[in-house]
Amino acid sequence: MASYDVGQKPGETLEHYYRRLAKTADQRLVRLERYGEEDFFHTAKQWAYAKAVQDIKKWRQPGEKIDMFRFNTKPPKDTEDLLAKINDIKTFLESPTSTKKGITDVYKKRADTINKKYGTKFTWQALAKFYTSGEAELWEAKFGSKTALKTIGVIQHKKDKIIGKILSATQKDIRVDDKMLQVTVNKALADNDLNIKELF
Repeated sequence: MASYDVGQKPGETLEHYYRRLAKTADQRLVRLERYGEEDFFHTAKQWAYAKAVQDIKKWRQPGEKIDMFRFNTKPPKDTEDLLAKINDIKTFLESPTSTKKGITDVYKKRADTINKKYGTKFTWQALAKFYTSGEAELWEAKFGSKTALKTIGVIQHKKDKIIGKILSATQKDIRVDDKMLQVTVNKALADNDLNIKELF
């Protein structure tokens, strides 16, 4: 999908330019609100959306109530202010996480980075679910983020052995070369609060 051209068109007045950008931005805000209800996209109202909401609040007129967060409101009278608001709208429209594809790309890059760094085997969907379900916070609270990811990497690589042990309810003890990691892996496998099956 080609990125939206945020430049002012020849012959386009500043107000028409503002209205065009604001309308496009508002359509994206509506879509992000809908995406936030879908699997893997619960973070849609974070990142670019959250920044846009901050900017919209900043431009609220005195006494104006905001039911929905939208850019397309009465333009500022002062030209400098209008240009500043246009820049806020452009920032939102140029942000990768203002679109579904952009959010997906962010998760794909993050999954690639985490997988290379920690030896995990996350798909972008599994990583999105891990972070949006609250599971990541639980792991990080118990082990710290880096140790948690290293532990998850070991567990994912030993998937077949672990699933067998979980299903047979035998002692969850998996051999690991790193002694410190051995401790956290066994703690994780024995911890009933952690949803190990969600990692596969």
